[in-house]
Amino acid sequence: MELVWLKVPNWEKHEEFRHGFLGRRGGRSAGPYASLNLAFGVGDDPQIVKDNLCDVKKAVGVHDLTIVTMRQVHQDQVLDVKDKRLKVVGEADGMATREKEVFLGVLTADCVPILYMAPTRKVAATVHAGWRGTLAGLAQKMVERLRDGYEVEPAEIEVALGPSIGPCCYEIGTDVSLPMVQRWKAMTGRTLQSRNGKTFLDLRELNRLQLEEAEIAPEKIYRIGPCTGCAPEDFFSYRRQRGKTGHQMSFIGWLR
Repeated sequence: MELVWLKVPNWEKHEEFRHGFLGRRGGRSAGPYASLNLAFGVGDDPQIVKDNLCDVKKAVGVHDLTIVTMRQVHQDQVLDVKDKRLKVVGEADGMATREKEVFLGVLTADCVPILYMAPTRKVAATVHAGWRGTLAGLAQKMVERLRDGYEVEPAEIEVALGPSIGPCCYEIGTDVSLPMVQRWKAMTGRTLQSRNGKTFLDLRELNRLQLEEAEIAPEKIYRIGPCTGCAPEDFFSYRRQRGKTGHQMSFIGWLR
């Protein structure tokens, strides 16, 4: 498979750990879903999506294990994954687990895929951060969940923010900008941009700033990959493809 598989270089030292931000190349889907669409319910052939997922699991070395996903609903619900037999955990935009041989998958096509890992505790988590989740502070809520539910302090957590739409492409209206300013005033001064009478948002940077506010060390927050809107050969983009598109997957988990 000719995969686009981006990783955090500093995480490669953990031999019993797997993670990655996948792109759109190397699959079997056609048309707007070409070629590695991993999302059901977007108009692609379900059997082809299953085949794509099987191919991915073999390629990344977890072929006999489950990649658990969520029914992502653009809110701020976080669920704990405790059952290895699950394939879909339920409606949520964040998952966390301390189970081994369980991999958490988040599907995106412009939203920010966020991966969390705590090497001392071998805990893993994912977040799907669109503008609504970002407005709700979901990135910070996951830090709180890891502290309260898993006894993982912010100092132990490392976070990677994957390929997502950048301020070059993400034009927003007042329905988004006004509540963002009201909720995250200090941060929007650094993440909202005005050009030619239009407003653009740096969604990934806003999530990074939220993580810093949640006491994640800046040197443990990694920004991986390009703007999805600017990389049509490598990544799906809901905005660029006007809604008819596939979704790429980001995944994380501990083998042992």
